[in-house]
This record gives sequence, structure tokens and C-alpha cells, in this order.
Amino acid sequence: MTITQASVIQEYKTRTHNTDESPGYFTTDELQKLANLWSLIIDYLAANKDKQITVNSELLERVKNTWPDLRQDGTIDMQDNEQVTRRAWKFTKGESTVRKLGLLNRKPVDHERQLLERHVCETTQEYVDRVSGHHVPLLPTSYFPSFKYPDNATRNWRDVFWAIASAKQHPDIWVHRYLRANGWDTNKAFVCIQSVIEWRAAQALDQINWEGDICLGFDEQRLGILQLVGHDKLGFPLTYFRVRRIMPRANQSFVFKRYLIHQFETIQHITRSHSRITMLCDFTGFSMDNTPFNIVHFLVTLGTKHYAESTSVLILLVDSWLFANFWSLVRPFLDASLSARIVFAKTMNDVLVFIDESQVPEELGGLNKIDMMKVPEVNENCKLFDEKRRQMAEIEWREKVEKFEEATRIWCTRFNGDKSDTYSDVRDNAAHELDRAECHLGQFTRARTQYARLNM
Repeated sequence: MTITQASVIQEYKTRTHNTDESPGYFTTDELQKLANLWSLIIDYLAANKDKQITVNSELLERVKNTWPDLRQDGTIDMQDNEQVTRRAWKFTKGESTVRKLGLLNRKPVDHERQLLERHVCETTQEYVDRVSGHHVPLLPTSYFPSFKYPDNATRNWRDVFWAIASAKQHPDIWVHRYLRANGWDTNKAFVCIQSVIEWRAAQALDQINWEGDICLGFDEQRLGILQLVGHDKLGFPLTYFRVRRIMPRANQSFVFKRYLIHQFETIQHITRSHSRITMLCDFTGFSMDNTPFNIVHFLVTLGTKHYAESTSVLILLVDSWLFANFWSLVRPFLDASLSARIVFAKTMNDVLVFIDESQVPEELGGLNKIDMMKVPEVNENCKLFDEKRRQMAEIEWREKVEKFEEATRIWCTRFNGDKSDTYSDVRDNAAHELDRAECHLGQFTRARTQYARLNM
């Protein structure tokens, strides 16, 4: 089925989601192609079960080694900059310390302007340590990928594949995206999946998930540059991207790239049952200073390749003629599927076609009062320190992976076009068990995020 902008808009006007090419609604031909793709994957996994990929993550190394070089020059008073706050902010374990400094009693100032101008690169861990007056261990001192493959210098291809495939309620939700992205061409989809897995392994995304927002820039989170805020009219998760809040230091691209990847990864895990999300991109007050082209190109790559076919609609809220020149540079990099899901909005009425007023952020004239952030609690990641229970959870997860893999192998070899045969039922049951095992393991391998603290 060919997706057009008109068909996407019609879905939202009628509040009727088109389920074509979606899990649970596949045609017999689509199911056959899905089975063919899984056959390629299962065969590759069997032939390369011990394949290791070298970690070459510029994001991890540069954040670790270069971050101190991005700090302020000492001319800005840190105490004064603590005025940069919002009434909605909630301080948990650090609240008493903050009150002692008199920070919560100060009148909020223009937080956005000050944060954009101060150029301080401070991680959440560094912020908590500074406010507390001593080191507060929010994470264990070191990370290891797994008990079976503990070497931090490499990642096992099979482990990386199943880690992301099982991040959805059914692995088909993740795998079938690459069929849709490649016009249901099985071979092209398989090559794309190979590339994505190798990228995830090389960038050590498992470690980025494990560290969560503890090792991200604290100012990026204060500003809420990219944030999950609610849902659209079709029930898909809604993210709000405040483009104007991209800080000038984002020209040091590794800082913002890591932030973007963490946000994409977090949303992937939160939206386990969804195949798509809606993104509202606020380009009001647009300037080229806020949108360095290397960052924009990276964002497009994430959306079209690494997280392919994950967008329901991309709403671009624009109020500047300068955007036309910028858009002419970006548009050639978009694929046909994503292009069809991009709409422009100039007024609130344009936005309300896709999002109910109750879900539109208050700053745009809607009724959605968004909590910006909560500072991490001291013991919120206590399960990350529990290696014994993590090992038990990992053993269970591997058992469920093997069970689903075997059920999929049998389903592929005996697929006859029947959507409700015994082999499909066995496979779906195995997927359900794998989903539960992955959720349990995730408690020991992923740090809590802002959304967990805000009960989203």
C-alpha cells in the first residue's frame, strides 16, 4: 500500500488507524515475506552465533575524555546559574540540600535564555554530586555487557539482535519495520537489519541504556529538548521536540548525538506495544544557530535507517521564512515513506488535526502541563548493583530467546499461509514469554529515566 500525505491526514481526521502492513493484520503474502526474512535471520544467527563486533563508540569515548574541555571559562557564577529553574521541577533526595542553598526560594528567571547562554557541560551525576557536596553513586562503577560475553571491547552479534528485537512485545514489531522500509524486499530488509545491528554494537547502545540519563548533559534535560509528552488522536505516543533549545555547544556534536540516541532508545522501550510514534517539532524562533546541519543529518539518519518506519506523523511547526532554505537542504535525505508522513503547521488549528488540545503542550496554547524533569533519587538504580539477580534474569532471558528462535525456525519451515495455525500460536506464546523475560532483565540492565520518575 502506498502511503500519501492525504491518506495520513485522513486517518487522523476520522480517528481511524490504517492497519495495513501492521503486525496482526498482515496479508498472506506479507506473512510469507516475513517468514522468509526470519529464515534469513535464523540461518545467519546459527552460522554466526559467536560473531563479535568491535566497539568503536565515539560517543562513549569522547563524552568521557572530552567533556571537561567543554566546561565554562570560569567567568559565570555557578551559584547564580542555579536560579535557572522552573516551578514544576521536583527535587527528591537532593531537595534538602537545595533548600539549604536557598535555591527553591528564588524567583524563577528566564531559564531558557540563561541555559542557552551559559555553555556549561555538566552531567546529571556531576550535578547531583555538586549539589550534595559529595559523590553520590547513582550507577555501579563499571559496566559489563553480559555474563556470557563480559568483554567491554566487543559485542556479540546475536545478543545485540535479540536485545533490540525483544524490546518490543513481539519481535515481529521490530523486524517487520525493515520490510516496510525496503518495499517488502526480503533481501534488502535483511541487509538493512545487519547494518543496524552492527551500528548498535559498535556504538555500545547497551551501555548507553545502562547509564541512562545519569551520564547525559544535565542542561539538555533541564531544557526538555526532546520529550515524551502524551499521545496523538490515534493513540500513538507523542514526542515534543523544542528545536530552538538546541544549545550552541551542540556543535560539539557528540554531546547532542548521545542525547538524541538516549531519547530514541528510551522511547523504544516505553512504547513496547507500539510500532510508531508521532513527533511535534517546534521550529518557532528558528535559526541556523540552533540547527547545525551535521546534527540534522544525524537525526534524519536515525529516523530513516536506525529506527526506520517508527513515525506515524511528523508535524513541523514553523513561523520563519528562513526555514524554507533549511528545508531545501534536508529534504533530499528523506525517503518517500517518511516524506509522506511530514506535515507543516502554522497555527494551532493545524496541530489540532493530529493532536487533541488536552495533549498539546501548554507553551503552545494547549492544556498539557508538562513536568520538565526530576533529579534522580539516590537508590533508584539499586537493581543495577545486584549482579546475582541480573545473572538469573539473563539466564532466563537466554532460555526464552532460544525457545522463540526455535519456534520461529519451525514456523518458517512449515508456514502454509494460515494465519492461525498451531505453529503460529506456539510462536506467539513464546514471544509473550520472551517479552516478560526481557522486561524483567531490563530492571538490571537499564537505568531509570525521566519518564519513569514522572510515572509516564
